[in-house]
Amino acid sequence: MQNSVRKTVIPFVTNDFFCEIERIYNEDGKISDESLLALHAVFGPPLERALEMLEKECVTLLTTPNDTRQALQCLHLQVSGGKGELYTLFPYINFCPCLAFAHQVAISQTHITCKHVLAARLSQIMGRTIRKEATPEEVARILCASAHADKGATYL
Repeated sequence: MQNSVRKTVIPFVTNDFFCEIERIYNEDGKISDESLLALHAVFGPPLERALEMLEKECVTLLTTPNDTRQALQCLHLQVSGGKGELYTLFPYINFCPCLAFAHQVAISQTHITCKHVLAARLSQIMGRTIRKEATPEEVARILCASAHADKGATYL
């Protein structure tokens, strides 16, 4: 019972939380120390890595010329040197095809989300996404590639 409550309540609470962070950011022009502490209390270690990703400006918002489709992409930069993988995310949806999301969020449920989703959401709040125009065909190709990259994953 407790897991089902967690799965249904947490998305609403985190969405409201992000809305409040966005409101404060819009008023003050920065994320306050109190907001950072609150974010860390809720999201833990993935927040630290997400903030590092923000500094590297790794979030790109793909738009089509007529803006009918959008896909949020977040570059995965591993601290250990990594492979520079590209993960396709959707704005305001708590899902990422990365292994950390599969293991820490979906399976073991030790975290609410991964660093990629946090970086994407914070980047949107702070207006730090890099906009890149793509053709509808390019967006479709990216989405198809993302779906195929996630084929072997199993989630609860």
